[in-house]
Amino acid sequence: MGALFGLCLVIVWPVLASLGVFALLVPFDSILVLGHSDGGTTLTFVVGGLAIAVLLATGIGFQRFVMPPKAALWWTLFVFWASASALWAYDQSPVVQRLPTMFSLFILYIVASSYRLQGTEFSGLVTMTILGGFLAALVAFHQFYQGPVVQDTRGSLIVGNRETDPNIFAASLLLPLSLAVGEFLAARALFRRMLMLLAAGAIALGVFVTMSRGALLALTTMVIVYLVKFRMNWRVFVPVVVLGVALLFSPKLLLQRVEKTEATGGAGRVYIWQAGIAAFKDHALVGAGLDNFPLIYDEYAGAARKFVGLHRDPHNIYLQTGVELGVIGLTLLILAITWQLRLPNLSGIESKRSPTELHVTACQAAAWGMLTASFFLGMLWFKAFWLVWIMLTLACRESMADSATSTLQIASRHSIAEQSQARPVEFP
Repeated sequence: MGALFGLCLVIVWPVLASLGVFALLVPFDSILVLGHSDGGTTLTFVVGGLAIAVLLATGIGFQRFVMPPKAALWWTLFVFWASASALWAYDQSPVVQRLPTMFSLFILYIVASSYRLQGTEFSGLVTMTILGGFLAALVAFHQFYQGPVVQDTRGSLIVGNRETDPNIFAASLLLPLSLAVGEFLAARALFRRMLMLLAAGAIALGVFVTMSRGALLALTTMVIVYLVKFRMNWRVFVPVVVLGVALLFSPKLLLQRVEKTEATGGAGRVYIWQAGIAAFKDHALVGAGLDNFPLIYDEYAGAARKFVGLHRDPHNIYLQTGVELGVIGLTLLILAITWQLRLPNLSGIESKRSPTELHVTACQAAAWGMLTASFFLGMLWFKAFWLVWIMLTLACRESMADSATSTLQIASRHSIAEQSQARPVEFP
């Protein structure tokens, strides 16, 4: 019976029952591990695989596939270059271990970004993304003040002995937060506006209890994007005020961490980057191989002004890509991101403040926020990173379809008006 019900949901709502559920679960990714092993398969990995199957089946069966964006070409070249690095990698084992995650994220991106949405499917997808961020933020907020806390009183998601890295968790909330702000700006009904403000405030609190300094910079970037897009419109200041109020309820330790950034070198990141730059100079052409940064770092740890341990993660996707995949891989990554960010301009989308175009603005802000957070985190192979590009692509396609429909309606009205003028009605 359950399988039959699930099949009915997939047939009636293929996007929401597959990609929507995936987007809802992304903030919970690290704690949804199947089995008892911490390094096991996650539920979101399984749901992502099912989403690929559902979108492929319905896309082919109902002819809903269109050409993917030009950015897909650069992502394709980037992924295949990363997989080819196994041929010259310092150690092939990390490359092989990363391949399933890398290809599953890439295939999901290609399939989803080539899928033509209908009606209100994208709005439903936005709602489920916001809902996932809202629920995750509530759980983190509750656990921080009422339950167990992790990593020196920093908030996060924790279930049993499994916990989400606070920085990764904060980054996964950027897209839901930006979409909630976009929905507030697009809403006309007072109730929906208040609901979206509540969601935005709750998600912001979820970000603040993680005390992630990188997430704070990402939020600042997102606010700047909104202010630039809306040219300092007063409506943008309402969610900004909500963020300010949420900041007032944030832990005092957050400001203390910000003040200590210079003294601690960003929790050692500065020294990791110094060693990483030294490694990049010796592996600049083709890199040391996918996911080999921690191994290579051990050989260059002494190049930093301060020793901060061995086998460290890069905490920066750009330095990570440069060391692991060389200048070629870094160039492909930059080209892929650039074409993604140019997508709204290439699609001819203007700032008309329609709901569909506000979706584009929200996804643009989230994309810039994610890129900012990725300067301090290794987000490259996390689902939250790729979900941003999927949503931006779908938002642009939705806005283009809405614009085309509006153009046809205007042309139709003009045609009717011209016919009426050419053939005036004669009353008997």
